[in-house]
Amino acid sequence: MFPRISPIILIILLFAAYGFLSWFFNNPLNALVVIGLSALVIFAVRNYLQTGKFLPGASKPRAAKPKPAPRPPHKKSAQQARKNHPFRVIDGNKGKAKENDGDHDPHNHISQ
Repeated sequence: MFPRISPIILIILLFAAYGFLSWFFNNPLNALVVIGLSALVIFAVRNYLQTGKFLPGASKPRAAKPKPAPRPPHKKSAQQARKNHPFRVIDGNKGKAKENDGDHDPHNHISQ
């Protein structure tokens, strides 16, 4: 039926639906009152978590904030020239095997 929902969870949901429907048919007025109050509590808590107020129309008196003094316009500084890349390759012999070729030029590398 639902491949991602466990069969045990589906059985529990089925029993919950059966219990709710039997309660609703036996006492519909009480069920509607409980559903309405539950919806009201969920609405109030959700609104409080989003805005900090329980009801949308309720507002707290707020003190007037002093207006900050206007600032002069910000001047852009001239762009500076780029610096050399800090990770440039430095030629050296550390970690390299020694070669016995006499014609080897140490300054003839491609990685410059």
